[in-house]
Amino acid sequence: MDVQEILARKKQLRTEMKHRRDQMAAAEVQHCSQQIRQRVEELNPMQEAQNIMAFASINNEVDLMPLMEKWRQQGRTILLPRVEAQGKLVAVEWTGWEDIQAGPFGIREPLGKAFDPRLIEAVLVPGLVFDYKGYRIGYGKGYYDRFLPHLSDSAFICGVCYEFQVVENIFPHQHDIPMHWIVTDHSELVISWDYF
Repeated sequence: MDVQEILARKKQLRTEMKHRRDQMAAAEVQHCSQQIRQRVEELNPMQEAQNIMAFASINNEVDLMPLMEKWRQQGRTILLPRVEAQGKLVAVEWTGWEDIQAGPFGIREPLGKAFDPRLIEAVLVPGLVFDYKGYRIGYGKGYYDRFLPHLSDSAFICGVCYEFQVVENIFPHQHDIPMHWIVTDHSELVISWDYF
C-alpha cells in the first residue's frame, strides 16, 4: 500500500470505530468496562506500580474511574493527561474532581504541575483502533506518540479498548509507539513478555 492508501485506510478505521463506539448503549459500556478493569487490575505490572497514568473517558471510552478511585484510596499516585500549549501532553496528578478543568476537547484535565514522566511506572492508553502488534490509532493529534518516549524504559504501556477495536494491522508510521499489552473486554493481547 502506498502512503495515500494507508492514510485513507486509517481515516476509514477511525471513522468506523468511532461510529461503532458511539452506538454502544450505556449498559454495554459499563459491562465491558467492568470486565476490562478486572483484567487490568490482575496484571502484575499494574499491581506493582505506584505511579499510574490513566485517562478520564469521553464518548463511550472504557470507564476506568472505579479502578482509579480504588488505587487512589490505596495511596497510589494516579495521573491524568493534560494538553499544554503547542500540543504537548503532560501527566498531572489527579487529586479529585474538584481540581479539574475541561480541556480543549472537553476532556477532564487535572490542575496542578506536570509530573516527571520518568517516574511513571504504568500507563493505560486509550485509542480508537489497536492492532496485533500493539500499534494504535488515536484521534490523529499524535499526543501519546510524542509523550510515551519520555517514559523510563521499564514503564509498562497498556492499551485498553473494546474487543471490536482490535484489527489485524493499522499500518503504523515509523514514529508510532507500540503498546506492551492490550486489554479488552474479551481478551489480553501480549506484545511484550518482558513484564512477566
